[in-house]
Amino acid sequence: MANIVIVGDGAIGLLYSHFLSADNQVTLVTRSGDGKNQYYYQQNQQQQSITAAVLTTKQLAALANKTIDTVIFAVKAYQVSDAFKQLTPYFSKQCNIVLSHNGLSDLAPLQRQLQNQQGLYFLTTRLAGYKATPTTVAHTGNGASVLGSCNAIAATRSQKLMQQLGGLQNLSFSEQITLLRWQKLLVNIAINPLSALYNVKNGALTAPKYCGIILNTLNEACYVANQLGINVQLTAALESAYQVMSDTKDNYSSMQQDVLHNRTTEIDAMCGYICQQGKQLGIDTPHNQSFVDAIRHKKSAI
Repeated sequence: MANIVIVGDGAIGLLYSHFLSADNQVTLVTRSGDGKNQYYYQQNQQQQSITAAVLTTKQLAALANKTIDTVIFAVKAYQVSDAFKQLTPYFSKQCNIVLSHNGLSDLAPLQRQLQNQQGLYFLTTRLAGYKATPTTVAHTGNGASVLGSCNAIAATRSQKLMQQLGGLQNLSFSEQITLLRWQKLLVNIAINPLSALYNVKNGALTAPKYCGIILNTLNEACYVANQLGINVQLTAALESAYQVMSDTKDNYSSMQQDVLHNRTTEIDAMCGYICQQGKQLGIDTPHNQSFVDAIRHKKSAI
């Protein structure tokens, strides 16, 4: 039984907490509340308590009394850096650090903060759920989760970590985590900005009126990826995006929820990342830039 700390009480953080608490001691770290919240997991209208200790970010000193085996950062891309700095003092010398968020960002600043025996991983997931209440996650889908190593020491310990995370449904390990992160990014780009701008569920994006926008945006992103040496194809990206739209047709995207509730979005780690990489390569990315501009305006206009 491992000591696992999960940072973030969003839908994915709560789903991870529920599934991993069956075989591990789980501590959930949240920015809100007083550390006394009881969280719940709900499926098919049946609800049960999530077995996890709860700490706020102001109570992190309590972690000094534990040997932490694994820390999972299930927060937004723009929150990772600050959360990482807060938790770093409590990492054990051989701690596994797992990132799990939408979009792409540079991992080098995080890697520089790690000790030699601390492994860095990325976990992509298609688990689906939403916060039915501030303390309840409703589980709506069992998509696959894929773990991959991001530094050399992580690669040597992947099998042990896979055992710790075995409670996650449809979990597998990949040696090509960079490719998988890009593939997920392309799905995010196709779904999140459009669903947020038009305030629709994912399934609505299969309508013909959106197909030209999706095609042009993904075409740009795939070209940038190819120039970076990432082997992605437009036809495969479109197929994956439309499959996810179908599989999650009754769900709202995370960006739609962020815009609806006037929260900071992950647009900079999605379309913004394509624009950033395109600029460095001398490639124009007007379709992705239009999404960046529109989402920023949409949020500021609420």
